Amino acid sequence: MREHTVRRGKLLRRGAQALAVLAVAVGTPAATATSAEAAVCSTSWSNKSDYKSGISATNVNYRSGPYTSCDPYGQWSNVQVFYHCWRYGTTVNGENVWWHVRKEGTQQQGWVLSSYLGIWTADPAWQC
Repeated sequence: MREHTVRRGKLLRRGAQALAVLAVAVGTPAATATSAEAAVCSTSWSNKSDYKSGISATNVNYRSGPYTSCDPYGQWSNVQVFYHCWRYGTTVNGENVWWHVRKEGTQQQGWVLSSYLGIWTADPAWQC
């Protein structure tokens, strides 16, 4: 009987250890989000919108993906852009819709947080 109790105790401890490891793994979204963000930085996009508007702010980063962890290609100030499509990304000041855009008259393109753009829609038809 004692041997059965000892084995059962070891099994319960191992089970508790496994649950603790699982809880830590599930409770660390930052590590998982970083991997997911890295994959999204090289995400594909398509030209679904014919909308054009301006960025009236200065020194706005345009990035390789819709996350602040994605590399910035550069900055734009007071430019006209063509909107391609949008997707959800990093939330900045309560906003998480990012648009893939191209600067008018150039081939410069990248992802810009919608709060810097002259568009406030996340029309599902224009989602990447």
